[in-house]
Amino acid sequence: MDPESFKCPNCDAAYVNLNSLRIHAQKKHGTKSIDLRLALFHDGVRPTCECGCGEETAFDGLVIGFVRFVNGHNARVENSWGHNPVALAKSQEVRRGMWKRGEIKAWRTGLSPDEPRNKALIEKMTATVRADASLRKQRSETMTQNRLSRVVPNLTGKDHPAWRGGASALQPLVRSHLHARWVYPKLKAANFTCQLCGKNHVTLNVHHDQERFAAILQMAIATLGEVMNDDFEQKSLIAEWVADYHVKNDVSGIVLCETCHDLQHVAT
Repeated sequence: MDPESFKCPNCDAAYVNLNSLRIHAQKKHGTKSIDLRLALFHDGVRPTCECGCGEETAFDGLVIGFVRFVNGHNARVENSWGHNPVALAKSQEVRRGMWKRGEIKAWRTGLSPDEPRNKALIEKMTATVRADASLRKQRSETMTQNRLSRVVPNLTGKDHPAWRGGASALQPLVRSHLHARWVYPKLKAANFTCQLCGKNHVTLNVHHDQERFAAILQMAIATLGEVMNDDFEQKSLIAEWVADYHVKNDVSGIVLCETCHDLQHVAT
């Protein structure tokens, strides 16, 4: 899309990328990402599943947009096997034969994966996959395709198995956004060399030698509001605000090795 087309649907302010427009729309107009996406790309009409069922599909963020299918519905269009009675009957016949010959085993109803018989089966299956590089690649490609098509849903937030009650910190997310747009360009400009001692091939940091990072972060929070209930979208908006501030204001930074960086903080 032409960058000039990234215009706010509320006031026609133009931005060179969607994330900058999202910050503007949220700050100035209180517009949510999903509503902004609908206004920019869908004439305000919520997309529905491409299989024709009429159900609304999941929203995957402003940049990616709406997924094409409701979970599992892609098979109705891209794979006819599951709707072919002849193929289903043949598959069932093959599976019954494998069961009778002892080639496959079923989970025992009511038993968890930690039950000895089931645990042994999981370990055997895992060992088989790990020992075969081609099988690992095949499984990986299949899982990737299933996630992209939403056969296997992408779990985020409280739905993810690694969720621990919203304990993720704001600062690491902000710094990850800042790296590509401000830190890396500074490192490259300094030829990846400490600007005090001249060392290279060492771990380098970009030190805020004028404005403090903490002060800029507090300005972002004061502008966009505190993060409530570990709201990831709000944290992302703050991270993007901080990155935009660094770029637009050409925030000063000096490339330092870890030793020189520590000495700078001791001195200040």
